[in-house]
Amino acid sequence: MAISPLIKLSLRSVIFWCLLSAAGFIFVRPIMSALSPMMESMIDTMQSDFTAHISVVDGHSDPAVSMSCTATHQLVVPHGRIIPFLGTFKCASIDAVHALVPIVIYLVAAVGWPIIRRREILWRILGSVLLLPAVIWLTTPLLLVGLVNSRLHPESFSSDAQLTALMQPFVFMEMGGLWLLPLAAAFVCIRIAALPSRNVVPQVRLA
Repeated sequence: MAISPLIKLSLRSVIFWCLLSAAGFIFVRPIMSALSPMMESMIDTMQSDFTAHISVVDGHSDPAVSMSCTATHQLVVPHGRIIPFLGTFKCASIDAVHALVPIVIYLVAAVGWPIIRRREILWRILGSVLLLPAVIWLTTPLLLVGLVNSRLHPESFSSDAQLTALMQPFVFMEMGGLWLLPLAAAFVCIRIAALPSRNVVPQVRLA
C-alpha cells in the first residue's frame, strides 16, 4: 500500500521539526550568541534612540535573550524617569528558545517540502542560506524593538493613538507574524528553487 504524499510530507516535517527543535534546546546558547551581532545591527539600523547589546542569560526556567540599551540622547520614560545621554538600561528580554522558533519554522518548511527534481536540491540549499539572514533580521529584532518602544511610549497603545512605524511591525509579530513571516520566506525559497528546472528547454533529437 503506497503512502500518500500528504502523509510523507507530514512525517518529513515532523522529523525535521523534532531534530531542529532538539538542536535548538541543546545549543540555544551558542546559537543565540552567534546570532546576536546580526540582531544588534538590525536593531541599531531600525531606530536612533539607543544602541543595543544582546546577551544570553539564565531566565526563570530557560535561557533568555536579554537586551540592554545605551541611549544616544536623553530619553524621558514613564513616571518621570530620565535616562541621560549614554545611559545604559535593561530594556527588553524574551525566552531564548522562543527566539529560535521562527528559524526552526523556516528551515522545516524550506527543507521539508518535497523536491520534484534533483537539480532543485542545490538551489533549495542555496536559497535557504541566502534568505535565512532576512528571517533572523525581521523577526526577533522587530519584537525586541517593539518591546522597548512599548515601555518607553506606553501611550501608543491607547485606543485613540496611531501606531508608530516601529510599533506596527511589533503588533504584526504579536498577532502571528512571527510564525507567518518564516513560512512566507520558505515559500519564496521553494518557488525560486523550482525555477531553474522549469526553465530547462527539452532537447529534441532529430532522427
